Amino acid sequence: MARKLLQFLAAFTDTLKLPVRTLIKVFALTCVHWVLRHSVLYLALRGLGADLQWAWSFPIQMLALSAGQFSLLPGGAGAAELTSAALLAPMVGKSTAAILIWRAVTYYFYLLVGGPVFWLMLGRPSLKKLIKNVYP
Repeated sequence: MARKLLQFLAAFTDTLKLPVRTLIKVFALTCVHWVLRHSVLYLALRGLGADLQWAWSFPIQMLALSAGQFSLLPGGAGAAELTSAALLAPMVGKSTAAILIWRAVTYYFYLLVGGPVFWLMLGRPSLKKLIKNVYP
């Protein structure tokens, strides 16, 4: 644990040595990314005719994603959807389509795109190495 802490501190001090302008750009891009990512549920609800403010959709997403982490399932699959449905039901009524759109854009799309990339970067080299070791 101490080694990991020292590695973190070394990496953190290396990061702080970057130019301030670069750090500000990274921070700004990160903020833009998270605002856009957490606007998907709001935009899906608005597109389906629900009247909900963005300020309410943000904590709903935070709680739903936290519940997904506590479910110990990969990506919180299922738990995040159920939690967001339970939290949105009193405010919006039926919001199943919006929840499916939200999760499709912010989770399942990444899985579909990341699967082939994962296979190309890790799967093929590992398979070649395994075959090489089995059939020398």
